[in-house]
Amino acid sequence: MKKIIYYILSSLSLLSMLGCANDLDITPDGRISMKDVWADQKRSEAYLSSCYGHQIGYGMNYYWFAMLDGLSDCAFDSDVTQNLMATAWYNGTMTPSTDPTANSGGWNGPMYSNCWTGIRQCNTFLQNVDLSAIPEQERPRLKAEAIVLRDFYYFELCRKYGPQPLTRVPFTMDTDFSKLTRPSFQDVADFIAQDVDQVLSVSEFPWRLTNDADRGRFTKAIAITLKSEAQLYAASPLWNSTNDQSRWVKARDYAKDALTQLTANGYQLFYSSELGSASYDNYFFNETDINASPRDRETIMENQTNGSMFSGWFVQMEGFPSRTDISKAGSCPTQELVDAFDMQSTGLPVIDPANRYSDNSHIYPNYVSGSGYDLQNPYTGRDPRFYATVLYNGAYCSGPGVTVQAYAGGKDGIHTDSRQYTFTGYYLKKFMDEKAQVNTQCTSNWKKMRLAELYLNYAEAENEVNGPDQAVYAAIKAIRDRVNMPNIKAGITSKEEMRAYIQKERWTEFAFEEQRFWDVRRWKILDKTDKLVTGMQITKGQDKTFSYQRFVVGQRQSWDSKFLLFPIPLNDASIMGSNGVTWQNPGW
Repeated sequence: MKKIIYYILSSLSLLSMLGCANDLDITPDGRISMKDVWADQKRSEAYLSSCYGHQIGYGMNYYWFAMLDGLSDCAFDSDVTQNLMATAWYNGTMTPSTDPTANSGGWNGPMYSNCWTGIRQCNTFLQNVDLSAIPEQERPRLKAEAIVLRDFYYFELCRKYGPQPLTRVPFTMDTDFSKLTRPSFQDVADFIAQDVDQVLSVSEFPWRLTNDADRGRFTKAIAITLKSEAQLYAASPLWNSTNDQSRWVKARDYAKDALTQLTANGYQLFYSSELGSASYDNYFFNETDINASPRDRETIMENQTNGSMFSGWFVQMEGFPSRTDISKAGSCPTQELVDAFDMQSTGLPVIDPANRYSDNSHIYPNYVSGSGYDLQNPYTGRDPRFYATVLYNGAYCSGPGVTVQAYAGGKDGIHTDSRQYTFTGYYLKKFMDEKAQVNTQCTSNWKKMRLAELYLNYAEAENEVNGPDQAVYAAIKAIRDRVNMPNIKAGITSKEEMRAYIQKERWTEFAFEEQRFWDVRRWKILDKTDKLVTGMQITKGQDKTFSYQRFVVGQRQSWDSKFLLFPIPLNDASIMGSNGVTWQNPGW
């Protein structure tokens, strides 16, 4: 019955920001009215459940089973041969009417109106919950969930489309949208911070879920992480053109407070002494175990929208030909990403993080002297996260019992006319359980938020406030210790150099987790990262040794300043009436 009510309420909720669900009073001709909803406890609770239903799917839920980071400098997507999402993005053909990342056929679209529907529904629930049949003692937790869920929709909406009107009550049919003012991103961050501070005092609102039946519900941990994320964006160059230090102080303090409270409540980086550095790899294969004493204490938020898209489906849509059971290669890691992984023996970068290449085509790297990198054996001795993220020539996959042959003429070599083969010389390893078979079910969900992010949020903000002090080094060390990596080089004295190291660390730690796509925007470095990507052409000699040649895989057209923000969809911008032109983002 609950599922039926959920479906009914989800259908009723498909109103845009103009809608006003609390004014609905449907006659009893087989349908229910909103009065009926609030008069019944189960229906009222189901309404809150339906509020959760407007989250997009991450991971492989982009069209067609594609990953968002295939549009960043993490990867080049083999779907470019199919005139799908990657083709449109690389050609720069996005318009206010066409968003390649939000295909209307059920693939994450339309995100703009979905987020607004979620915001409106949360506000409607909050407006009516105290008059509902839900027992009074149960309301505090449910209200806290609705508040944080609303803020989650706001953050997702605003980082993609820029700041949007802030409201804690539903818009009505009488709302004059032409008189709404556009807030700053700092206003958005402050709005979220006020809400989070409110819910952290709610004793009934848990820090962590302990009952599997509650899987997917929001927690204090999600709230405090969201507070840190929003302020980090508000402090970043895209939204802080004057480099207002007070914003960075807030970002630093929020991240530090989040780390303090999360670790005090049992959160810690995922590490198992039995698995050693392999724990980083294994972490992404499993669903978070929800109980009073979980093994996974790092995951803060899972997203279940993509269900069992990983494991068997992942093998099929992000595989390599030697497996024989794949449909496409999918997101092929770039040479730029491979270059970002440090050497394990020294902890030093392969190339200079602050000045990566001496040419605009990325063919001539600025190598770091003494790092231990061997040009003839480029995949030896790298950061363990490299081996957990990238399948390279010579990598052995124990599940199918095959070795990747990414050299010219090899089974997995480069073919730019087929989506089944790499375009870059690399295949994706992250999220791929080698034991999985195609079409098998998987219990792993998308890990939307995890504790590692807070360490790097703190390191970034602290560096902007005080420069590369010991607190910055300690935060980065915590991340690298987990994978048995030495800390970054000692003696960095400038904010600028440390900033480059932190940005590289975020890139390698969160590769293919959709952080990079948004990070390069908030840092305003899109024109430096997204003009082109490179790969590695590998040739096998008669003596069975390999030679390596960098090459440009492809140019892109989605890198200029207008692509820092997505265009507000044409129909939604028109809701603003005469004010619609000023609401559209620059360049669109």
